[in-house]
Amino acid sequence: MKKTLFLLALLGALFLSACASSVELGSLFTPTFTLTPSLTPSVTQTPTPTETLTPSPTDTETPTLSPTFTTSFTPTSTDTVTPGPSPTDTRTPTVTRTPTRTRIPTRTRIPTRTPTITLTPTITNTPTPPPPQTAILRPGLLSRVVSPIQAEINVTPGEDGMVRIELIGEDGRIIVRQVLDYRNYRGRSITIYPQIPFEIQAMAETARLQVVTQDRFGRTISLMSVDLVLLSLGRAEIYPPLVTQEPYIVRFPQEGQVVSGGVLWISGLARPVNSSPILIELVGESGAVLSTKLLTVEPPSGELSHTPFEVEIPYQVNASTPVRLTFRQEGGRIPGTVALSSRVIVLEP
Repeated sequence: MKKTLFLLALLGALFLSACASSVELGSLFTPTFTLTPSLTPSVTQTPTPTETLTPSPTDTETPTLSPTFTTSFTPTSTDTVTPGPSPTDTRTPTVTRTPTRTRIPTRTRIPTRTPTITLTPTITNTPTPPPPQTAILRPGLLSRVVSPIQAEINVTPGEDGMVRIELIGEDGRIIVRQVLDYRNYRGRSITIYPQIPFEIQAMAETARLQVVTQDRFGRTISLMSVDLVLLSLGRAEIYPPLVTQEPYIVRFPQEGQVVSGGVLWISGLARPVNSSPILIELVGESGAVLSTKLLTVEPPSGELSHTPFEVEIPYQVNASTPVRLTFRQEGGRIPGTVALSSRVIVLEP
């Protein structure tokens, strides 16, 4: 009986201490949750609220005493969550790279080429060679013509006002001769259109058509000619003119120049009408030739229209003497002068 009472008393004491321990353990194991603010780096400057988890009460297993006949009570160890900082949703900070301003490369101007000033030589226009003093524009060289010849001629009438037209056969005979009166046009260049009828015995014959002007002394001022083929029957074939520029251009002496000293120096340009030499003559008013000189000039080459020449002609006079300085060439197949140009100068001792 005593033994039973002792056990009951012991159990009661243990019960009371267990209650006290339960209270202390409960107070000890009551988790206290402290809200710890978590700094989350925000991408923008607006503060983002931190998500805080509200702590839930942790179920703590409270040991209960079962009336057992065990001499000691070993409290069962209960795994409890150690109170710590509240778990927060910590976002991994995103590294935002601030874009650096990239400089746009400026365009480097390509150096412009500075124009080099080149001195361009001034082109001095060479005077265009003048047309012949007398020009046969129609018919041209070796045209085949029938009677009458339809001619076109540029000419300045002679000092007597006359224009002489001659058609010379291949044997030197005069087939046709015309003297046209243009005294009203003396000193003026005119274009005339004469018709030149002819008769030949053969079916065809080579002939020379020439136009001549004279001064008051009967000396030839100018002469131009063209070789033709005369047809008694058939159809005419007209070709363009061959000589369109003055064959003999004299730079010195000029018209009316006075020369003294016994030597005449001549400078000029020549475009020969054939391969024969140029015959230079000093013809007096009486028709007498005071001096003469043969000049061989090569045909012009390249861009030249005429070939330059220089020549000296000796002369002898006792007094001031007007002469006509003439340049002419002779024909080949048909004898006679084929081209002539002249001017008047004065020779002194």
